[in-house]
Amino acid sequence: MQGKWEASLERLVSRDDVWMTRDHVEAHVRAGRWTKETFLDFLTLHAERTPDASAVIDEDGTVTTYQELEDASNRFALGLLSLGIGPGDRVALQLPNTQEFLVALLGTAKAGAVSVLYHMPYTEHDLSYILQLTAPKVAVVMAAYRDRDYISLMRRAAEGAGCALTLVAVPHAPGGEAISYEEILHSQSGASAAALADVRPVAIDPFFVMFTSGTTGRPKAEIHLHANNLYWIRQINQTAQFEPAAKWLIVTPIAHLTGLGIGCLGALYRGAPVALLTSWDVRRAIAMLRREQPTYLLGATPMLVDLAHADDLTTSSVPSIRGIVYAGATCPAEILKALHTKLGADIFACYGYTEGGVTHITRPGDGIDVTSVSFGKCLDGLDDQVVDDKGHRLEPPCEGELWVRGASMIPGYYRQPENTRRMFDDEGWFHSADIVRVDATGYCTFVARRDDLINRGGYKIDPRAIEEVLYTHPRVGQAAVVAMPDERLGQRAAVFIVPKQPGDILTLEEIQAFLRDRGVSKSHWPEAVQMIERIPMTSTGKFQRFALRELAQHLRPGAGGKAERS
Repeated sequence: MQGKWEASLERLVSRDDVWMTRDHVEAHVRAGRWTKETFLDFLTLHAERTPDASAVIDEDGTVTTYQELEDASNRFALGLLSLGIGPGDRVALQLPNTQEFLVALLGTAKAGAVSVLYHMPYTEHDLSYILQLTAPKVAVVMAAYRDRDYISLMRRAAEGAGCALTLVAVPHAPGGEAISYEEILHSQSGASAAALADVRPVAIDPFFVMFTSGTTGRPKAEIHLHANNLYWIRQINQTAQFEPAAKWLIVTPIAHLTGLGIGCLGALYRGAPVALLTSWDVRRAIAMLRREQPTYLLGATPMLVDLAHADDLTTSSVPSIRGIVYAGATCPAEILKALHTKLGADIFACYGYTEGGVTHITRPGDGIDVTSVSFGKCLDGLDDQVVDDKGHRLEPPCEGELWVRGASMIPGYYRQPENTRRMFDDEGWFHSADIVRVDATGYCTFVARRDDLINRGGYKIDPRAIEEVLYTHPRVGQAAVVAMPDERLGQRAAVFIVPKQPGDILTLEEIQAFLRDRGVSKSHWPEAVQMIERIPMTSTGKFQRFALRELAQHLRPGAGGKAERS
């Protein structure tokens, strides 16, 4: 085992896309922050101790026990080995919130391979870039989901990227278009899992690659280990005092780290059940709350708004709920008060990064006057600091850029060493680019994104990536995308356009159709357009985005169907 650990450590720290050194890793191990356990060890432990305990509950009520999850992931791993997959190979997963996602994730790890998590809304344009970057040998996709053909989508993207892929379709492939997921599991029934012992990973081996975003720009690809994720999951459970047997209902995508970590990997760590909603729908969410009687609910602000407005959600119908945890944009106090009145649940606000999981959270007993404004303070065991524009540390109370470091952070960005150098310094500080206000007690309030990212319900949109596409429009002279306020989502994207021909008017429908045709995900489309004669500039020729944001205060979603000049 020691020889395997040493080999893995050498592979990790010798990568040019990793900031961590041998000293960083060994310090984490000596301090007990990183242990030798993997999530696979916890799965095996629970399968042995409580084989019949529920591990995953799907939206349709299907229950997968810990023994069933162990067996299915073993069979999936053996199936990957039979396809020629081995240690270090990448396996793409584009799956919704279902038990198949977790079987594939854990099975890929058991084969010694690395899962690459693709978000369900990805377009062919998104997929092509990520396929080129990660070069997976296998892609596991839904055969069809929400009227979308994922087999054809992945095949076209792979052909465009020059990536040779074996496609695995869940639950099965119509007409033999791909290998059937169900057939893989069935073909390995009764097979010995002994072959998996030689390829089983250690805690510092890559577990999965996850992306911060993915449309027209170049998304950052984080290398996630078992060790760094186990650390933040342990810390959040201890800091927030979540009960070990807590049952979570996860309504956010588990291809994102918050849902995957707090919900699925947290349950796996504790040996508890997790219930999964495939995609957000308030009626289906309420039905699951009533049926599954979870202890905690994880959601984003727009989801909480929908639940607060539902008339048939009451303490008597869901008496089990002890807490609601939300991340992303702050949630209005009246919404949180309505949920607390309806359900009697405590409210937790949290904050973090795809690079390191949850790093900040409010504490048990914090009132709505706190959780509706602040995202709390640093998790026990992590360090944070607020710095000025020159990187000098500020003492609270203060306002500046938030930096975080600790054992929860990723070692680097997959095949993107330039991102690793930009986001992490030699002391391990992650430079978030988020401007926060910190009070004397360490509680933080989000102020703005240093680089002007738009926070649409907790999902970050890079305006410059959209602008780059709009500049290819034959009638666009200049384009600037900024945030406009929105009561439900916090922010939406609005675009200001200077036409090439004075007096020309582009409608919102025209702008959105142009972006759609060029593969930009719908969630990134501007939702209001304003034609202007010129964009305010600094003396050095840069857009004065603050001036445009002031103008955007007066825009509303849908503005621009009949655009007017200003």
